Amino acid sequence: MNELEVFLRLAFLGLGAIMFVLTLGSMIKTREMKISFAAIGFGIFMVEGLILAVGVFSDDIEGMVNIAFLVGMNFVAMIFLYLSIIKR
Repeated sequence: MNELEVFLRLAFLGLGAIMFVLTLGSMIKTREMKISFAAIGFGIFMVEGLILAVGVFSDDIEGMVNIAFLVGMNFVAMIFLYLSIIKR
């Protein structure tokens, strides 16, 4: 694993965590349901980043999590982000 891959994995975790905290704070402040969908979507991205970051330090997680699982997590996160922007 090279330095760029390590940086990208940790950056993905950091950006996911920042976006999750910001949208969670907005949701608590406004109590709007649409923002909660965005918070859930960014929370899923944060969990995926956490899984990838653990893979930097441990080779065991690489065997347990495959690409299809990560793509599925991205798909579910995108659905929640889409639900947060559609008009009702």
